[in-house]
Amino acid sequence: MNRWVPLFLVLAVAVAWANSVDVPFTYDDKIEVVHPSVRDLSTPAAWVAYNPARAVVLTTYALNWALGGLDPRGYHLTSVAIHALNAVLAWRLATRLLSPTRAALAAGAWALHPMATAGVTYLSGRSEALVTTFSLVALAAWIDDARSPSPRARGVAIGAVAAAMATQESAAVLPALLLAADWALVAGGRWRLVEWRRYAVPAALAATLALGRVVLGGWPTPEVPRTALDHVVSQAHAWALYLQLWLVPWGQSVLHGLPGRATPVGGVALVGLVGVGAIAVRRGGLAAFAALLWALPLVISSAFVLRETMAEHRAYLSGLGLWLFVAWRLPERRFSWVLPALLALGTVARNQVWRDEVRLWQGATARWPDAAAAWYGYGQSLRFADRCREAVPAFERAYTLDGRVEALDELGICRAGLGDPDGAREAWLRALRQVPGHCAALNNIAGLALSQGDRAAAASGYEGTLRACPDEPLAHYNLALLYVAGGESRRAIFHLQEYLRVEPHGAYAAGAAARLRELTGAPLSGG
Repeated sequence: MNRWVPLFLVLAVAVAWANSVDVPFTYDDKIEVVHPSVRDLSTPAAWVAYNPARAVVLTTYALNWALGGLDPRGYHLTSVAIHALNAVLAWRLATRLLSPTRAALAAGAWALHPMATAGVTYLSGRSEALVTTFSLVALAAWIDDARSPSPRARGVAIGAVAAAMATQESAAVLPALLLAADWALVAGGRWRLVEWRRYAVPAALAATLALGRVVLGGWPTPEVPRTALDHVVSQAHAWALYLQLWLVPWGQSVLHGLPGRATPVGGVALVGLVGVGAIAVRRGGLAAFAALLWALPLVISSAFVLRETMAEHRAYLSGLGLWLFVAWRLPERRFSWVLPALLALGTVARNQVWRDEVRLWQGATARWPDAAAAWYGYGQSLRFADRCREAVPAFERAYTLDGRVEALDELGICRAGLGDPDGAREAWLRALRQVPGHCAALNNIAGLALSQGDRAAAASGYEGTLRACPDEPLAHYNLALLYVAGGESRRAIFHLQEYLRVEPHGAYAAGAAARLRELTGAPLSGG
């Protein structure tokens, strides 16, 4: 029976995610996945420089681009394959902790759970799935080495830790996970039996990751203002919601508009989580390890003040800790296999929602009607679907809720598309009154003039944009085209060079380089 479990898990994951292959790029996918810097395998320096802490996951995006361009099917097949591998690795880890039946149940329930769609179907969640791959390899090998010292097992664990560190910043917590496994499962909860020398290399790798992150990107600054109390209590609320969603996947959302402030519900959640965690750790053994496997992966995302208080993909690995505990406590009976089957049906249904971006964001506004980000995302999905008439009230709602200037940018774009240039210009002027020198509004007003055939006003507008925003790439590129059309080659050359300096691998880089070669090979004119 045991030898068939991996095959069953792979097939079950393939069936549950079969309807995810055609899901379009959604939300941050349009930045993190479609970004020009992560496309070309011939320019590794560009995509490593884009985010050196995620070099491995960016490499997978570049491979997808090389094999299929921006066809989302290749990206989704890769993510499903990673998740299927994780299902097998989760089972391998579980067999070291549970009976064969319970190990298969834990891996199956976790792998087929609708919550996993946030790390699989949502392509930007691939970093969570891939860092989980290396974490599961490291944990299994580390436990094997602790129980029966083996240079090979320890080498595999160290290699997996190193790979995880190059995949996502959250891997910095991996040494703590290894320690949790060692202390709870091997040393029997006795610190004096832990062989501390084994942790020198994993700790050094984590320190290198942290130092490199600070040196290359600076110390992470809060994305939004939030007091320490508000942050701690709101994160406790988020953890409680993660727990509820992994137990009962009702209320999933592409974006959770959880308020980033202390609330009575958050306070109760904080007390409850601390109490349950303390009891589990005190019990030791599998209960302690499952609790720590649940909590530790969430520590990194909770350590910093992020704009989104909660995002489902952050709890991808944590869910395995919960289902190890649940499988351990469930009766070992055949009917328990109904559970993974029901969860798989839920995954199919959730993937169907992901297939329609408008429906996905509409669900977010229904779940969090007072979340400006949900209405903004809903408006964008409608605009991308050429449904600007419906998008206008969504952007107006987003702006009313929190005054985000980006909603005015999008509102203007939609009004222009609906044939209302005066309304578009008014929206962008409102944005400039709110944020003087706002680059997008300046650029859009210049673009509006260009679309109306007023080249002089467009050129003046783009020059104004560059006075406020010297490194605005589209302003440089569009201004260069205007100067080419006007026969002012010197100015065109300057702005093409500036565009390539600012965005050397941008969407228009190839065209800009070609036009630049044409101009520099001809007599220069203009001034």
